[in-house]
Amino acid sequence: MILDRSKDSKPLYLQIKDVLKHKIITNEYPVGSTIPSENELEDMFDVSRMTIRQAVNELVNEGLLKKERGRGKGTIVLSNAIADKLSTVKSFTQKMSEQGLLLKNKQINISLVTPDETIKSALNLSTNEKVLRLNRIRMVNNDIIMYSISYLPESLNLPFDAEQYGSLYDLLATKNIHITHAEEYIEAMLANEVIADALEISTNDAVLKRTRISKDQHNQSIEYTTTYYRSDKYKYVVELTI
Repeated sequence: MILDRSKDSKPLYLQIKDVLKHKIITNEYPVGSTIPSENELEDMFDVSRMTIRQAVNELVNEGLLKKERGRGKGTIVLSNAIADKLSTVKSFTQKMSEQGLLLKNKQINISLVTPDETIKSALNLSTNEKVLRLNRIRMVNNDIIMYSISYLPESLNLPFDAEQYGSLYDLLATKNIHITHAEEYIEAMLANEVIADALEISTNDAVLKRTRISKDQHNQSIEYTTTYYRSDKYKYVVELTI
């Protein structure tokens, strides 16, 4: 397998990590299976054993792999849940693209609605101002991952054409609106009938709920989004430094 070995490329172990992660998430290496041995991976990528171990350890630390001790045990796939590092403000589309994953919308509904007091306050709206509501069910590699409900001020004049909502942040950028910072609130909850139907899970299954309030380069409130994730397909990773 060919890696990018140019001067300014990503470190080789991270490139290998991305390849292995993609194979895990797309079920080429299913949960419970064993990934190729270190010797096989060395031959596959034409790198040193140390580089292979760095790549594998990254995936062990993310909870996707587990090293089994003992002769012939190998490294087992523990999970194929997508790991999302909470470190920068990026769209879901951008994050999936960076991991080499294919994202698509299964369903989009767009409407103009009167916001409730919570949304009105979060977006600093006037009394009679309406908002565009964007409901999306999104898939990664044909697996439903998330159901999101976004509210944006009517004054942004966003289109009602579903085809333009590949990435909401890319669409906003065409209007010179750049999301620069956000507040997020994450909690666990049980799926009600609406959420369960959207995510194709059972009512009362556990889901992750994320509420994001985003602001642009002028510190104007732009987006209020509530997203529900399948807990078996998606997880958050918080990176902490001293």
